[in-house]
Amino acid sequence: MQFVTPRFTSVLLCQQWKEETAKLYQDRKVMRLIGEPLSQKKSEAVASTFIEANQRPWPAQKVWSITCNQTQAFCGIQMLCKSVLQDTAEIGIILAPSMNGKGAAREAMGALVEFGLEYLNLHQIIAQFEKRHLATKRLVTQLNFKQADDNCFQPSKTNLVTYTFSR
Repeated sequence: MQFVTPRFTSVLLCQQWKEETAKLYQDRKVMRLIGEPLSQKKSEAVASTFIEANQRPWPAQKVWSITCNQTQAFCGIQMLCKSVLQDTAEIGIILAPSMNGKGAAREAMGALVEFGLEYLNLHQIIAQFEKRHLATKRLVTQLNFKQADDNCFQPSKTNLVTYTFSR
């Protein structure tokens, strides 16, 4: 379960990138519109959970590391989590701060959408995020996601907005 874009390679998260993944969850700036930063212990447990989930067959949650093709540097993570709705998954991405503003999210997440539709036979992909996260709103809009009727998805928090991409 790997895919490549002109600048990035996404492979299932493994032990090699566990520490970098944990650091994303500890970073106050990265987490500012996601939730409270996690402690080192908790963030390492989250990264370990992702790696363990990647050992199970789909439709278990899958988390990919994103690395730079040129330098092999860690650039972030992205995920698909199978929804209870048939042929639907939720998508998410967290970039390393050094990658912000460089088009990395659009390129990497665009490839993940394509991968999900083509290889996992998804018919709908859901992106759910905090309303104040304007960069994510721009990203999903650029990727042709459409704002959904929030009543349909009943987000657990009222500050969330839902966008969907459908075939």
